[in-house]
Amino acid sequence: MQLLDSEQLEFAFRLYGVTLEAQARRFYGDVWQVIQDAEKAQDTAALRVHERALREQCRSYFAVVNDWRTEQEDEHESLEGCAPSRDNAREATKALPSFEKQFYRYALCYMELNRALIRSRARIGHFVQDHNIEEYGKNLDVNHGTGELLNRSHRELAAIQKQLVRFRHMKTLLQASDPLMEELGALLPRLMNIEGDHQLTLFKGALRRCEFDRAEKLALAWRDDHLRATGRLIATVFRRNAAALKIHEGIMLHSGELTLPLSILHSDEVKARAFLEKYNVAYMVFQFRALLHLGYLLGRIGSIEGLIIHHAKLASLSVRPQLDPDYAKNQQQQVLLPTRTLLESRFPTLGAIFNEMETIQATLEKLIVQTREYQAHTKA
Repeated sequence: MQLLDSEQLEFAFRLYGVTLEAQARRFYGDVWQVIQDAEKAQDTAALRVHERALREQCRSYFAVVNDWRTEQEDEHESLEGCAPSRDNAREATKALPSFEKQFYRYALCYMELNRALIRSRARIGHFVQDHNIEEYGKNLDVNHGTGELLNRSHRELAAIQKQLVRFRHMKTLLQASDPLMEELGALLPRLMNIEGDHQLTLFKGALRRCEFDRAEKLALAWRDDHLRATGRLIATVFRRNAAALKIHEGIMLHSGELTLPLSILHSDEVKARAFLEKYNVAYMVFQFRALLHLGYLLGRIGSIEGLIIHHAKLASLSVRPQLDPDYAKNQQQQVLLPTRTLLESRFPTLGAIFNEMETIQATLEKLIVQTREYQAHTKA
């Protein structure tokens, strides 16, 4: 989106007898200055300042055009135009307020979309780096459904990482108690023969179910002092760490029990990371292209310069009577028919463009935050 420097505006104003080409060119430049200033707005509050400036620019210019119309009405008061000319004047006069309102909405949409494109390009460029943002990810099957898959992957990765932290803490605790459990596992069968295996099973079962009083009671019944002391110490350690070692309906008793769960979690983490690495930035670029498409839709409505010219045509048609019916009918086709199209079908699309732009920006903001957090965690 860029400022057009052409003589089309001045030519059109002279052609339609609107002696405001200097004011119109200044208005065009002022609107563009507001649009360019808005590119630097860092937040919604700052953007609202530029929105008010744009509204004031439009209000001031349209007031100038209205004053010109009043002068033209006084100047041509005695001239009676043909019937088609009078019909044109009525329709043009009625259309002007709606056209001016929609022009402001168009310029506002242009301003916000221009800012969104520039800011998004810069922020996504941080992730794309050496790649062309226009081409990035075109070889991937990225669509709107990719966004939900990414959200799910981010949630899954966060859950996996949380679980990994917990399991690593569990492993640290269990590695401290592993020697005691291994010693007990070796001593009980050796000192108590077959009964020792049974006692070990009962003791571990009680610990597993967090029945620590029962585990201590079992240990107190063992005839060897060292066995009793070891059993009670183990029950005390697991009682103290029960909350941290909790899993499903019981607790973990040995660090080796975490080998398989940790292996599965690591595998899931690799899969989630691979998906995010592949699609995170590609989906950002997909959303950026959606913003570009909104720019195309906005361009189908018209250009700022073209709409200023069309407004001048309407203003001229509303106050300058024409004696030639054929010329007046030609103006219906050249000015009023496009006006109807703009007001009835093209300007209404601004609402959809605004809504889609807001949705895309919210999606991109979430993606950028997620990706930054993901990359920061990866580097850490």
